[in-house]
Amino acid sequence: MAIDTKQMITDKLFGLLTREMPENVTVKRLVEECGISRQTFYYHFKDIIEVMELGCEQPMRKAFDMSMQAATPKEAITAFIVEVVNNRKAISHLLSSQYSHELSQIMQKSIRAYLWHLFGTMFPNSALSVADTEVALDFFTGVITGLILSNFTNRDLDTTVLADQIYRLLSGQMREALGFPTTE
Repeated sequence: MAIDTKQMITDKLFGLLTREMPENVTVKRLVEECGISRQTFYYHFKDIIEVMELGCEQPMRKAFDMSMQAATPKEAITAFIVEVVNNRKAISHLLSSQYSHELSQIMQKSIRAYLWHLFGTMFPNSALSVADTEVALDFFTGVITGLILSNFTNRDLDTTVLADQIYRLLSGQMREALGFPTTE
């Protein structure tokens, strides 16, 4: 049976990240853990950051895939949040490291792609212009990324409650509850 070397390297890195800070993980240490040569590492990746990107994108992609199988948008958002929370140890180490900016960008890219699909599902007949849709995606991407990152380390986090809150933000229910007028 062939070994997926790229996946093995990624898995080893994230195994290390659950135990250690990213600054302590070097290419030398990673190739020793994997039992491969530096040449093999550099055949698959240009640097550790590229491994981190793949490792962060995989759970986000899994979260995206799982959420798209959900019956309702609220269940979809819950599935997405649960997957992020399931990877909290490695994410927490990355956030407190020199790689926090890269992690934030990876999360935003994944959340934006997710929202693009979710908007199409929730609002298939939207009359928003492309420019307005882009602004809405940027806004909600920033808000949701911030909400997830500020809440995911909370051991008592109720993912269903957070997902419901995010859903109510996206659907406009919170705006209506605040009494915002629906027209200008």
